[in-house]
Amino acid sequence: MKLIKAVRGTKDIIEGTAAKYSYVRRVAEDLFSAYGFSYIKTPIFEETDLFKRGIGEATDVVEKEMYTFLDRGERSITLRPEGTASVVRAYLENKIYAKEDISKFYYMGSMFRYERPQAGRQREFNQVGVEVLGEASPLLDAEIISMSYHLLERLGITDLEVNINSIGGNESRQKYRQALIDFLNPVKDELCEDCQRRIDTNPLRALDCKVETCKTHTVNAPSIIDSLSEAEREHYEAVKKYLTLFGIPFVENPRLVRGLDYYSSTVFEIVTNKLGAQGTVLGGGRYDNLLKQLGDKEIPAFGFAAGIERIMLLMDDIPAKETDVYIAWLGENTCEFSMKLADTLRKEGIKVAIDFSAKGMKSHMKKADKLNVKYTIIVGEDEMAKNVVVLKDFSARTQEELTIEKLIEKLK
Repeated sequence: MKLIKAVRGTKDIIEGTAAKYSYVRRVAEDLFSAYGFSYIKTPIFEETDLFKRGIGEATDVVEKEMYTFLDRGERSITLRPEGTASVVRAYLENKIYAKEDISKFYYMGSMFRYERPQAGRQREFNQVGVEVLGEASPLLDAEIISMSYHLLERLGITDLEVNINSIGGNESRQKYRQALIDFLNPVKDELCEDCQRRIDTNPLRALDCKVETCKTHTVNAPSIIDSLSEAEREHYEAVKKYLTLFGIPFVENPRLVRGLDYYSSTVFEIVTNKLGAQGTVLGGGRYDNLLKQLGDKEIPAFGFAAGIERIMLLMDDIPAKETDVYIAWLGENTCEFSMKLADTLRKEGIKVAIDFSAKGMKSHMKKADKLNVKYTIIVGEDEMAKNVVVLKDFSARTQEELTIEKLIEKLK
């Protein structure tokens, strides 16, 4: 019988990878909680129009990468390619804006994009992200960028560069869009097919193209900063001031536009040179237009997302979660006593390993050595009769006879 394997573009998270994955989640949850964020979980699929309206029909994600299908009710359904649109939909649908002035959410989970599998990005990939809704201050922009940088720091990742830019609001971006079209049209034939198409649909994406010829022909493109209004310039300057205040090193990158239509004003990415051409580890920005597009609400918002798999590629190995103690029970009569002891210790928060079948002392010691435990509890019939155990300390090379109460006291 043919072995069924995982579908191309998906991967199991197991063994050492699972330890890293769990560690990233724990560190992120601790950090986000310290900043006052609460957890939100949205459905793994949504109505297709949510992403078409939210992300933009001219984006690569919507045009090429979404997993879209008709369900049994002939409704067009899409597996979520990113998290922001779903969080905004939940925020609007549940009228959270009427309950609090500022909402701060974090999320973690699977996203889906049909693209060529590569290092750190599969067709099913996992993201961790945050969204803040209801605050327009540049201080918020800087604080969230700072928090994202500290997240990667806490995970032990170095050699990172924070890139920032401002892409302005609708009016200034339309002004810049025309200036960019005027610049690109004379070299249109020299650009890749995607960028030739983008001139008419989404010309800002040409600045973000990874094809070398496109990079060369857009190196002298006009800067969007020159098209910003006075208020937008002031906002951008304030973001830079506060980043400096928070001690976050950053580089201004006038080519940074991000790939989704809902962005406006501040955008940022944290990049590394350790992942080749696909060097973005984390990215986000302000999306003050999205709530207007999806719910006709004038509500400002800011957020970011990071691919957990890409983060894991940059991390050192995480030690396996250690077991505190191994229980070696000798003889069938000691089984129930030992199992009850294991349950008692676990209720006290002690991590216990115990076998389910009888073994000799030599086999028990071999298992304890493999688990790399500091202690082994030995339970024989004599010990059970006296309601005590023998605690063997491998690091100190000692052993002592203890009551259950004294055992718990020592292990805790």
